[in-house]
Amino acid sequence: MTKKERKKQPRLQFDYDKIPPKPATEPPLPTSDAAQNHVPNPYINSNLAHEKIAAIRAKATNVTKPNIDYTQPSDTYPSSFPHFVRGRDSVREYVTKLFTS
Repeated sequence: MTKKERKKQPRLQFDYDKIPPKPATEPPLPTSDAAQNHVPNPYINSNLAHEKIAAIRAKATNVTKPNIDYTQPSDTYPSSFPHFVRGRDSVREYVTKLFTS
């Protein structure tokens, strides 16, 4: 069985081939405004007032009202790099620093 030899064709050049590459300094961002602006999650889930969330909470059979807020006081740890506080620091920025420093 013999293989056919193919004539090598030149690759077509498109406009997007001419864009110079940029070094990636962080992973691709989601499209939400909070992600684009690096706004940290406040972790205050009791403020979520969507009608479906309220309906599910009304059906809950818990004896006591559960704590669903997971924020930390911002003075728990220093604001320098290796320290992370929920509600103060952006997880995306923190993880990016972990892998780039």
